[in-house]
Amino acid sequence: MLKKMYTIFMVFFVVSYFQFCSLTAIKDESPKINSVENGTKFKINLPEDHSNGYLWQLGENYDHSKIKNCGAVWHGMEKGIDFNLQALSTGQTTLSFVLWKYNDTVSNKNFIVNIINK
Repeated sequence: MLKKMYTIFMVFFVVSYFQFCSLTAIKDESPKINSVENGTKFKINLPEDHSNGYLWQLGENYDHSKIKNCGAVWHGMEKGIDFNLQALSTGQTTLSFVLWKYNDTVSNKNFIVNIINK
């Protein structure tokens, strides 16, 4: 039973890993506009150094009816953190990220996302 559960977990992990690794990456910060197709998943990668206490956080001020937060995956200090997202409906919203060091705001990044029909 344990071996079967382990196998199922590993298959799920591998499929999830490749699914999130193959996502379209959004790179253009505001005032540039990034376009994605409705229904697609995409990611935003930001550099993150845990050894010095720096952490990125996605702000809650975006339109949740247009974008779904699918979670974040940290890939180490060299590759940073991927914020995995999905476009839910057409329109435009801005995703705001805050870089924290302990309780202090160090930096902000904004990405404008325009969701278009396929």
